[in-house]
Amino acid sequence: MGWVRPVINRSDRILLAIMLVVFLWMGFQAYQHFSLIDTISAGDPSPGVAPKPYHPNPAAPLRIETQTWEAAPPQSEGKEWVYDVFTPPVIYYNPVTLQFTVSPPEFEPPVELTEDSFDLELLEVRPQPFRLQLVGYVGREGDHLATFESVSTGESLVGRPGKRFDTVGVTLRTFELRKESIPIGGGSAPVFDTVAVAVVYDEETGENWVLTDRTKAMLPGPEAVFRISGNPIIEYLLKEGAEIANGRQTYIIDALILSPSQATITLSDPDLPEPITRTVYPVPRYFDPGKSRSATPRR
Repeated sequence: MGWVRPVINRSDRILLAIMLVVFLWMGFQAYQHFSLIDTISAGDPSPGVAPKPYHPNPAAPLRIETQTWEAAPPQSEGKEWVYDVFTPPVIYYNPVTLQFTVSPPEFEPPVELTEDSFDLELLEVRPQPFRLQLVGYVGREGDHLATFESVSTGESLVGRPGKRFDTVGVTLRTFELRKESIPIGGGSAPVFDTVAVAVVYDEETGENWVLTDRTKAMLPGPEAVFRISGNPIIEYLLKEGAEIANGRQTYIIDALILSPSQATITLSDPDLPEPITRTVYPVPRYFDPGKSRSATPRR
């Protein structure tokens, strides 16, 4: 048997040459990559990379615009109803008027009223005596002096016709003694008694009054005794139309009724939108009846 000689044609040689070139190129690329990794691991700067100088750009200046807000206008309810952004008005509820009131924080807040703002109490309604009462006479027959008493002060006054009593504004016009019969039942004969009678002129009303020492002269309208609930020690003697002040409050006596005892009063207060009218009735005095206490008259 003879040797068999391989036969390599032309195309096989070309393919082998291409494969050899590709192998050599891949080996060269691998060598470059491994060299770069070793250089970075050693801390050397990257080859062929040069740092560029840093030049900061200046910042543009900020332009801040401000605006002033106009003052908040009042609402239609009134000049104090001002709703500002950070300072709304303080709102108060009035249980007496069943309304709301406001006041801005820069103003003094209004006084809050209590459940019952009526501090005037009625103690008594009674007949109103004339301010000068005839109590008797002194002197001999034909030369008598009439004796009177001032209701407000208890002072005794003595005088003859024509005498003017300055403290009460009354002038004595006439004075006489009369015999008046006193009726007695059972068909008995009448008994006569001496009665002092004086006619006086009232400077306040411009009228004449007939006074006797038997009966007390009374005015047509009654009078009433009041007190302030916060100060029960002091009492006030008031007539219809009289006024009394208690702090910022003012009470007006509109009407007095003797039976049943009652008084109609109007309260005025700057913190109220309008006056309040109320009818009040007597309350207990709560004091020792053995101790006397006089009322302070008010006109």
